[in-house]
Amino acid sequence: MELLVDSRELKEWLFLLDKLVGTVEPSARFVDFFFRDGLWLRASDNCASVEVFLGKIPRFEGSRRVSLDLLKFFLSDVKVKEVHVTISQDHLVLKAGNEVLDVRCRVGGVPPEDGKEEFLCTLSKREFESSINFASSNLDEGEFLVLLFEEKDVLMFGPSSEIVTLSQISAVPTTSFSLKIPYVTVRHVFKALQRLNVQTLDFYEKSGKLVVKYPYLVMEVCGDRVSVEEREALKRVLSEKVVERLESKKEVLAKLVRKAAVISRGSYATLSRRGNVMRVVVKKKNLSYTAELFVEPGRDFLVVFPSKKLRSALARMEGEKVVLELTERFLKISNLSGTRTVFLELEEFS
Repeated sequence: MELLVDSRELKEWLFLLDKLVGTVEPSARFVDFFFRDGLWLRASDNCASVEVFLGKIPRFEGSRRVSLDLLKFFLSDVKVKEVHVTISQDHLVLKAGNEVLDVRCRVGGVPPEDGKEEFLCTLSKREFESSINFASSNLDEGEFLVLLFEEKDVLMFGPSSEIVTLSQISAVPTTSFSLKIPYVTVRHVFKALQRLNVQTLDFYEKSGKLVVKYPYLVMEVCGDRVSVEEREALKRVLSEKVVERLESKKEVLAKLVRKAAVISRGSYATLSRRGNVMRVVVKKKNLSYTAELFVEPGRDFLVVFPSKKLRSALARMEGEKVVLELTERFLKISNLSGTRTVFLELEEFS
């Protein structure tokens, strides 16, 4: 069985698969070639997977597993326009000009097509990509991004200690769906989507997984269902009544938070207002740092924030200005459109 494949296209797909599998788990750095109405590539980080259609080819049984790094290295400096891909009983052969790579493969099974897909909505690729990048900005390994397809919005929460991030996308999903996605997989999905030059993506739910589709590409993302209690607790944050609103240049606030992050070595700092003075303060055993901004007088407040996490969130918040809003429980820092928000819990002044 032989197929002619555009060499540039094949390299681009391999780069995308490379971003998806990441480097955390070496055992995941393999690509499976299999038949499903044509030749497909598949790779997985053991939670998210991507399948790519290469072209029509005569049917063959089973899959052929090959090292992703080996394929990338072989194709890295290929100058010819087309690559001959040949599948035999337990071998994969790639021929590019006067170079031939013949690999004995591990033969495995074909990924099952399990469950019925239910269409959710179509979203802008750029908006979805930007949203998960922001909402995961404060997360660490072992934490989860909470993804909610709601009646009029797609919501992404990044709940972590002392800081919660939120991305909102206006959409009208055909049904509700929720998923908690591991942080490492979220970053893999984001980096893979960056390699995909398309305008829109179609989203489905299938057997508790999120399915993302574009012609010639299928991505499946695993995760845990979000309990009703978790979902309602996060959504209650959105209904907090705003009692005061301030606008500020993002550049100014971000610069002070960035300095606080460096000086505090990524630990904690405070942001407060007394009267018309807003302060960013770092206090450590052997040093202190204070920066002041003059603002309109209003309700005094104090928040203790993880400086590295807030710095990361502000860096990924689009727009030149930020809005600071006080509720009964939180300081909210948002972009002007309100589609990217950080929630910091208010503390009592000592």
